[in-house]
Amino acid sequence: MYQVKKFLRAVFRNPILRNYPLVLAFVIAIAVTNIWKLGQTANKIDNTSSVAPSVTTTAPMVTGTQSADANAAAVPAVTTAPAPTFQTVDDSYFDDALFIGDSRTEGLALYGSLTNADYFSSVGLSIYKVTEKAAGNPNLGESITLSQKLSQKQYGKVYIMLGLNELGTGTTDSWAQTYSQVISQIRQAQPDAIIYLQSILVVSSAKDDPSGSINNATINARNQALEALANPQDKIFYLNVNEAVMDSSGCLDASLTSDGIHLLGNSLSLWEDYLKQHAIVPGSAAAASTTAPTSYTTAVTAAS
Repeated sequence: MYQVKKFLRAVFRNPILRNYPLVLAFVIAIAVTNIWKLGQTANKIDNTSSVAPSVTTTAPMVTGTQSADANAAAVPAVTTAPAPTFQTVDDSYFDDALFIGDSRTEGLALYGSLTNADYFSSVGLSIYKVTEKAAGNPNLGESITLSQKLSQKQYGKVYIMLGLNELGTGTTDSWAQTYSQVISQIRQAQPDAIIYLQSILVVSSAKDDPSGSINNATINARNQALEALANPQDKIFYLNVNEAVMDSSGCLDASLTSDGIHLLGNSLSLWEDYLKQHAIVPGSAAAASTTAPTSYTTAVTAAS
């Protein structure tokens, strides 16, 4: 402001400009205009310096690869084991097989054609008693514990079918928990064996009693829980044997049984053929192969 006053004082004192009023007015107008522009510029500078600079954070551009990596870091990758591939085998596959079960398995041992396999079976056997009750190969008149049986030799395959006699005992969860413990004991004794969890066979429509302990709804629920125990990475596989013996309504085919529970001797071949067509052969590829399907109180001692 002091410089402006000094400039105006000099203009008015100039004798030439004072003699020419129009020129003086023109010079003053130019001076005022320039002074105004300088003032506006100064205000802009002052305003800019008084406001804190804004910081804009822009998210980095994420490529498709980066997005996948970010998602992988946020959500752990879940690796799903591929469905096992079952192959067709002949009778010799069962040379080193052990079948564990109740009276249904005992019928397989006594009247079936897989006489080269070994058996640990007993009428009334359940998952709750299998590690305690004496049983064995009925063809040999054995009466030993499961622990003793498993210590006799190393088996290549162990087939289990239990669950009918305890339909009215415990819950599906408690049953599956006990079953899991038995599997662990078998695995400890037979570290290299393939373990097959055979489904509980359904009963015929005449035996299916929704209000009683023997009913297919409970059998199906427990078979789902049993299937969940399968672990192909640990060589534990679920076999839905019911596919070979049930009718269109999901019950045991009445023509295959005399009591609605046990298979007739001439029907056992359906069970055996199913096992032959659903075998795991490590390090080998059979000519015929099928992919495993994807699915899931009073003690009944007299049932088997």
